[in-house]
Amino acid sequence: MLNPAKPEKKSLVRLNMDNKNKIRLVFLSIILFLFVIPVSGISAQKRKIAVPANSSEKDSLISQEMGRAQYFLFFDDRGQFISALKNPASSQTGGISRTVITLLTDNQITTVIADSVGTKMKKALTDHNIELIKKSGAAQKAVTVSVQH
Repeated sequence: MLNPAKPEKKSLVRLNMDNKNKIRLVFLSIILFLFVIPVSGISAQKRKIAVPANSSEKDSLISQEMGRAQYFLFFDDRGQFISALKNPASSQTGGISRTVITLLTDNQITTVIADSVGTKMKKALTDHNIELIKKSGAAQKAVTVSVQH
């Protein structure tokens, strides 16, 4: 006859296995939360585009020299014009790449559409994980074409 004060060994073993499975499930959930969710968040980052331009208008021509452009035009991931910002490096004599990269990173730029980019600027863009797309012509049109592809 069973003693009601002492549980059977089989049910105690089953209880221990259930607890181990629960611990495994919690552990796997934590791993998924820590590693999978942040990675998917990174890939969902929205694209923000900068275009070196001759004026502050969204239809301005893309500047032939990125570092010496008068303005940078900012567009969202759908190609909508956000704003224009005067390029602080346009009349600078040295450290142009550093100044432009600071401007781009401060504005969370992920992509630059430019006509001509020097080797120092190209390296700086690569070092900061900023995509470079080479285009010329009107800024808005270049952005629209790039966003559609």
